[in-house]
Order: sequence, then structure tokens, then C-alpha cells
Amino acid sequence: MVIAALVATIMAGSVQAQNEPAKARNYFVTTSNVIVTPKQAANNDSTATAVAEEGEKRDFISRNFRYVSMCDWQPGFRFMVKPTQKDLVIKSFAEGKTGNMVSTRSLENKILVYDGHSKVNGSLHEHVDFYLENDPSERYFFEVPTPTFDDYCYGKVGVPALAYLGDVDTAMDSLVGKKVRVLVREFYQDTENDGGGFKPVDIGAEAVGTVMEITKVGIGTRNFPVKIIVKEADKEDGEGQEYFQYVTISRTNCGYRSDELEVSDLKPHTFEGSFQLLDDKMAVSQDLYNAYVGKKVYTFFDTQMRNSKEKNVKVMRLSTFTVKDIFRLGDSNVVTLTLKGEKSGQTYTKEVSLNDSQVNGSEEVLSELFVEGDPEKIAGVKKEHLPYIQKQQVKKGFTEAEVRLTLGEPTDITRTTADIYQWTYMFKNDSSRPFRVVKFRYKTKTVAEDMTK
Repeated sequence: MVIAALVATIMAGSVQAQNEPAKARNYFVTTSNVIVTPKQAANNDSTATAVAEEGEKRDFISRNFRYVSMCDWQPGFRFMVKPTQKDLVIKSFAEGKTGNMVSTRSLENKILVYDGHSKVNGSLHEHVDFYLENDPSERYFFEVPTPTFDDYCYGKVGVPALAYLGDVDTAMDSLVGKKVRVLVREFYQDTENDGGGFKPVDIGAEAVGTVMEITKVGIGTRNFPVKIIVKEADKEDGEGQEYFQYVTISRTNCGYRSDELEVSDLKPHTFEGSFQLLDDKMAVSQDLYNAYVGKKVYTFFDTQMRNSKEKNVKVMRLSTFTVKDIFRLGDSNVVTLTLKGEKSGQTYTKEVSLNDSQVNGSEEVLSELFVEGDPEKIAGVKKEHLPYIQKQQVKKGFTEAEVRLTLGEPTDITRTTADIYQWTYMFKNDSSRPFRVVKFRYKTKTVAEDMTK
């Protein structure tokens, strides 16, 4: 009990300090193709402190945007009223003085500050209390539909029509100016000068994975309270376009559980579903760092990498690089390598999976794509054979080392006659060639015949 009281006191003090008036904030931002006319501007930049989760996560998003259950809200948490069409039909709030229900539209875009919950004599259920930030004498409450506040607060529903400003404020302070890689092809642009209209924009499959900059952050909707505006790289013919996405980051009062947000049509409205924060790096294990950083490696098959201009380029197999850095993105199974081309001197980045059992879609596996060494310095490999090896062509007279460099380790090795033994390769992922057999002369250990079936 003493510890709980102490934590509550510390949290209340922290929120009070953060809610002291500061610079004015404009929560109503639009993409640059329209001129914004805010319906109402906020008058401070407070950010409610979320209750810490067990086990501190190391990535930027999890550190700075923690989910806060309604049961853990502290006085001073700020919300903006952003009603949906349903909220305009169903009245959710009542006046604190009279108890009369009020139109949600009359509160639209106003900031309500949480002031705890209470049980009022004569009422059937407990009240969730708020006051108007610009005029604390104006008080409102939401009556929970369950017998007690505790029965209600553990659910996902929360308080209707309220967009959590804690996430918006934190995003304003920490994300503007950050570089992100966009992960989806559909975004939005504003279409009206009051910020009320928008249209979907397909940025194209080729733009997915490109780097953009977060230029503005503002208010979104109750379910997805953070409006993130990104700008594409400047084009040769002028300024790059701006696009936005409505996202929930901490999920506080958004009305969805985390598993619900994993479905395909909702995932883009999570930060991780639409963006990959380039600065959100985590160190890899020392063993993995030592195994790659500073080492010379070559690609075992053709692949795509990003050059210094953030463009996808094709890299042929047996291309050599020096690994300059390796780091993880968040808590994912994916690592990003920074590589310097041995011949070109250019810098590239490549994302790969650490574990082939967790690969999805187009991901490639680190240990399969990169091999340590320089193919031109492998014993038994002739420099004049490298152009054939690069195209995975096996020629008569190839050594075992050259066949390994061309096709990898065989699935099976069998001696068929006194003079001949063969390497068999099974291609389970290539229906056009189920297997391949390379026959060697026993005395010379060189290729006698390449049989592709």
C-alpha cells in the first residue's frame, strides 16, 4: 500500500509539472498542398507520462510511447475530443454541474483533462471526470456502463471520442525531422483548407522502402490519434510531395487491442505498420558483431541493396564488400548491414533475417547471402572462370572449389564407377529444375560433365 501510494504521488507530481503552460501548439496540420485554418489551437505542450511497463524495452518507440490502461490514467492526462459519426449520434458526456447530456459536436476539437473518477450520490454508476483545459470551471463526465470503474477500465473500449494527446505531444517533440523508411504504398493527402477532407494516394510499389522525412505531427482521430506527415525526397523537377498517415502508437484509449491492429487493413495505422524509424537501432550481440564487422564478404546470389542515394540497385553474386556496421531494428529478427564495395568504394545497406525459420516473404538470410572471404583468392578458383561462376555455369575442368563457389555444398556425394563420382544438388524451391548432377573424374578431381535435369 505504501509503495502504491508513493508511485501515485510521484506520477501525479510528474504530470502536474509537465502540464504547466508552455509554448502554444498547433495540433491541426496538413500536407503542403493545402493551407490550414485551425478550428481551435491548443495552449500548452504538456505530455502525460505513461505508466512504465515491466521490463524496459530498448527500442525508441517502446521507450517513449507506452500503453496506459484506463485503470492507470493519472489526473492531468490530456485528450482532444475527436468524435466519429457514431459519437455525434450517441451522447457520451454530461455536464458536471447539471448532469445533463451534451452534444459531442459541441465539444469537438476541445481539450479535456482527466481528473480522476468518482461515485456521485444518486448515480447508478461511477463517473470518469474531466475539465475543459481552457476553462477548468467547465466540467464534464462520462458515466461508465458497468457497476464499477474497475469493471470497465480493464477493457479495450475506453472513453468514446477522446484522442490521447500524450502520444501526439511526444511525437511532436521526438519524431519531427526524423528519417523513416515507408513500408506501405497507400497514404493520404489533405484536400480542404480546414483540414477536414482528405484523399487516399497510391505512392506506387517502387516508393515502398524509400526514405522520407517526418515534417509535421498533429492530431488525427480518436482511434488513430497521431497524424504523421512525411515528405519524399526532392525531385529534379521541384519539391517532393507530402503525405500523411493516421496512426496509433501507444494504443492508449484507441479502442483496439494489439492483436486487432495486426490485421491487414488496420496494421498501416500503427507506426510500425507504416514506418521504420532509421534511428531506432539496437546493438547486436558481440559475437555477431565480431563475426561480420570489418570482415570481407561476398554475395552468394544476386540480391537488391540500397545505395547511398537510397535507391534499390541490383548486386550480382560474388560481389565483394567490407562490412562497416551491423545493427538490429527494434526487437525484430531483421538486421541491417552497412557495406562498402571493394571495387566501387560505394556504401550500401542491406536488410537480412538472422534466422531462416522466421523469414517472411522477400527476406533473405544473413548466413546464406553473405560468405566470408574473397572469391578471387579461394584456392582452386581460377580468375578466368569467375564470369562463368557468377552466372552459375559449370564448365568441364572446373575444380571442386569452383563448383562449390558456383552451386554451394552438394546434397549428396556418390561414387558411381571406378573413374567417376558425382555431386547431386536438390532444388526444392525451383520446380523448373528439381535436381542437378555434376560428374567428376576421380583422378583429377575436375568436372567431367554437368547434367541439369
